[in-house]
Amino acid sequence: MKPSYMITFLLALSISCNAFYSQKNLISIDKKSLIDLMATNTFQLLDVRTEKEFKQGAIEGAIHIDYWDPNFEQKVISALNKRITTVVYCAAGGRSEMACKLLLKKGFKLLYDLKGGYEEFAN
Repeated sequence: MKPSYMITFLLALSISCNAFYSQKNLISIDKKSLIDLMATNTFQLLDVRTEKEFKQGAIEGAIHIDYWDPNFEQKVISALNKRITTVVYCAAGGRSEMACKLLLKKGFKLLYDLKGGYEEFAN
C-alpha cells in the first residue's frame, strides 16, 4: 500500500472511530454547564474516585462507586438508572472517561464526562 493511501486509510479510520464514539452520546460537560444542569435536578451524578478521594470532598448529591472496585459494574447497574442523564467524574478525567465507555456498553443512554474532573470543579 502506498504511503499516501495508508495515511488516508488511517485518517478515515480515526474519523469513523471518533464518529462512532460521539454517536454513542458521550460528551464532555464543563463546570458551568454542570452547575446549570444541577439546577434542573434531572440527572444523576457518579463519582468514580477512590474512597479516600471522595472523603476529601465531593460534588453534592454524587453517588460514589470506586472505578477500581472489582464489583464496579454490578454496583453501577444496581445504583443508577440507565435512562436518566448521567454525569460521571473522577479527579481529573481519566477514570471517568473509562467509566463512561463501560457505561455506554451497558446501555446508558446519555452520559456526560465532567471535563477536568473534581479538581476543575472544586476550583
